[in-house]
Amino acid sequence: MAMGKVGSPYFYQYGGTGAYGFDCSGLVQNAFAAIGKQLPRTAAEQFAQAPVHVPLSQAQPGDLLVWGSAPGFYHVAIYLGGGKVVQALNPSAGITVTELSMMAGMQLHPVAARY
Repeated sequence: MAMGKVGSPYFYQYGGTGAYGFDCSGLVQNAFAAIGKQLPRTAAEQFAQAPVHVPLSQAQPGDLLVWGSAPGFYHVAIYLGGGKVVQALNPSAGITVTELSMMAGMQLHPVAARY
C-alpha cells in the first residue's frame, strides 16, 4: 500500500492521514490499515505499541524505523529491505523510496518495531 503512494504529496495540515496527502505516521497508519492492522497515530505511539522490537541489524521488510530519542520519536518510515525505506519525509520530497544512507544527518534509532 505505501509503495502505491510514492509520488503523492507530504501533507501535515489537518492530520496528514489521506485525502490531501500524508505525513510520516499517517502514511504508516494508512498502509497498515490497508492490510487490516490498526496502528496508533503518531510515530512515538506506533513504535511504543508494536508487539515486537528488534535490533536494527535484524530489521525485515515491513518493520518500522524511527528517528529521534524515545519516547519522543519525530519520524517513522517503513523498511523495504536493502537499506531502503518508503516514507513521507517533508513537503518538498513528498512520499518517496529513500536510501537510509541519504538520511545520515538524522538520528536513526537502533531498534525497529514489528507488527
